[in-house]
Amino acid sequence: MSAKNILFICTDQHRQDSLKPYNKQSICNTPNLDKLSDESVIFDNAYSSCPVCTPARSSMQCGLFPSTTGMETNSFQTGCRTHEIPDNPLLLSRRLIKQNYSPLFTGKWHLGVGKDKTKTWEGSELLRVYDELNEWDVEAFRNYGTLPTDVGYVGDDFPGHGNGGWHYKQFKQYLKDNNLELNINNTTGHKNPGDHSTYGEVTSPIESTIEYFLVNRSMDLIEESRKETKPFFLSLNFWGPHEPFFAPTEYLNKYKDVKIPAWKSFDEDPNNQPKMLEILRRPEKDWSFFENTLRHYYAVIEHIDNQIGRLINYLKENGLYDDTVIIFTSDHGDYQGVHGGLENKSYGMYDDITKIPLMIKPAMKDYEGHHEKALVGTCDLYATVLDIAGSTGDWGDGRSLIPFIDDKNHIWPDEIMCEGLGACEVITTQRMYRKGNIKYVFNGSDKDQLFDLENDKEELINLADSDKALLKEMQLSFASYLKKNNFPIYNLLCKLNHLNEWDFSNQK
Repeated sequence: MSAKNILFICTDQHRQDSLKPYNKQSICNTPNLDKLSDESVIFDNAYSSCPVCTPARSSMQCGLFPSTTGMETNSFQTGCRTHEIPDNPLLLSRRLIKQNYSPLFTGKWHLGVGKDKTKTWEGSELLRVYDELNEWDVEAFRNYGTLPTDVGYVGDDFPGHGNGGWHYKQFKQYLKDNNLELNINNTTGHKNPGDHSTYGEVTSPIESTIEYFLVNRSMDLIEESRKETKPFFLSLNFWGPHEPFFAPTEYLNKYKDVKIPAWKSFDEDPNNQPKMLEILRRPEKDWSFFENTLRHYYAVIEHIDNQIGRLINYLKENGLYDDTVIIFTSDHGDYQGVHGGLENKSYGMYDDITKIPLMIKPAMKDYEGHHEKALVGTCDLYATVLDIAGSTGDWGDGRSLIPFIDDKNHIWPDEIMCEGLGACEVITTQRMYRKGNIKYVFNGSDKDQLFDLENDKEELINLADSDKALLKEMQLSFASYLKKNNFPIYNLLCKLNHLNEWDFSNQK
């Protein structure tokens, strides 16, 4: 069998329940992803390795949990031990090259700002801030850095976070070359430091958006790769629907008068939650604030969906669709007002941010899609891509998801973990461990949480105090998982929860 092309599409901060394949009542319209799901394996219980951009993306490139990659928070922020992803032979790009693939990349990187820090605004700002504050941790990375083309990818280098991608020189040159002018109006009014609900309306043509540009770049890269006799792996990484929620008028108009009901957890008492979540709680008490941001958020998602549809049409028109495996996913979810008005992500382990959309369309005609309940995660994406490419051996912390395509009864572990260390300049140790329908959250500096997801999907009833037997059972099960997989947090978990060898010997 000839090698298959691989199209890997990743959005940023994308709530799983915004998509109708996961939530039939969703207000958000995504006709192209809906159609793709009809031909895909849809994973209902896919989890991010960590609900923060850099850590999750490092897992995609390495197949390892962030506690192993060292990228445990966003690059060049407190808690991140590795600010530029190392050019290691086990990187996805390097292994794909060994399999005679053309590795292509465009869009958000957020795994470093590159070797020459003076070439970009973000790199120059890092040097200025760190020099002024005399913080030495940047010294090791001052003349070392990795962007996509530094690690073997062919395509675009967009250093750092990108803030939506609207300010990169490549995008500005595209606008100039095509006589386009970008206009963003009706933007957010007053903002407090740290707010993550920036929105605006793109009143210029769709062609002037960063999403349209990325799909153009994707088609250009595929066309260039077709000159060779190699299959391609294209990693297309949208900056949205992560804020800023800059939505084109065409899509924003579809939602401007739509009433969006409040989440069931919107009025939850903050006393039910870990104190660290206060850092993400909006001061607004009225649902109308989030109703407005969600209109922009959904409009951005529909715009991205339309661009994905444009790329899929290109594959079909060029006879590539049936020979291409398409993987659609995101790095993590988004709060958007849940659990008492939270915004952004991190500092918590609710499914709103830890769950991710994940669909895999195989390279075959007339495949009938189906849902899978297995507990899968970000590290499995690395293993899956390598399996498609024929690369055997070390798949890191992941397992290939390809067997689910042919075997609906494929045997899979009934447990999964998600890591967390906070974000920005405030860090906190967290681990989410799910076994079956029971979810345990270890909060290193606060009270633990325990949820029965079968009977409490909104995660409103913390059983940690009322069901001590179940809590102990989950703590022991998680400790066994950590020990079996050699995770260093094992000792701390046991110490803080007073677990000992006698407990393990008597575990059922």
